[in-house]
Amino acid sequence: KKKKIHKLELKDVGDFNEKLKRRGVVYLSWIPPRMNPAKLKHLLSGHGEVSRVFLQEEDPTARKRRLRATGKKGGGGKRY
Repeated sequence: KKKKIHKLELKDVGDFNEKLKRRGVVYLSWIPPRMNPAKLKHLLSGHGEVSRVFLQEEDPTARKRRLRATGKKGGGGKRY
């Protein structure tokens, strides 16, 4: 079977380009433990269309430095 080739109209191309311009990246500094990408996508979809979700684990050295500065309970640094 031959694949059908769909021709795009100029208006459709313009609409697609507009969608690409409005697309962006959202940085979340912290999410709760054990929150998976599906749950995060569900929560964010209430604010608009979410196409992809990518979660990156915190760098181990940065985690160690953060815990040393704030303490394990997140108390906020040294107290005098």
